[in-house]
Amino acid sequence: MMQQTKFELYESLKSIFLHIDNHEKSFLARYDLNIPRFYVLMHVEKNPGINYIELSDLLLCTKSNTTRVVRGMQKDGLINRENDPSDRRSYRLTLTKAGRDLFKRVYPDYKMLVDGLMSKLDKAKLEDYLKASSEIENTLTPDGAEPITG
Repeated sequence: MMQQTKFELYESLKSIFLHIDNHEKSFLARYDLNIPRFYVLMHVEKNPGINYIELSDLLLCTKSNTTRVVRGMQKDGLINRENDPSDRRSYRLTLTKAGRDLFKRVYPDYKMLVDGLMSKLDKAKLEDYLKASSEIENTLTPDGAEPITG
């Protein structure tokens, strides 16, 4: 019985993720963005001067994947990459004016999307879900890693 419950919860979490993922993909396509590019914009906007390793940690992906996404965004004029003056082997990332302008166009609408999706849930249930999801996230986060935060 417990094994079945674990499997059902796991399948439910995957289903929730896929629903959210589909909503985000559909929304971001209107801005000619995909999910990785949007999250790079968001994290670099919130953390100007962030390096590849820090950004990879926030994106939960490898440095090589982060590098690939950032290079494409550099080519499209959305990201600046500059040598870190304190460590010449490292780069600091910032948004270009075009990158900031795009983020400022997308982010308010993104917040409205999230608010619209979450407003379908009762406030008391939201608090219960948040507590349960935080517990699940902390349980699934590898030892020593920081839990994901927006």
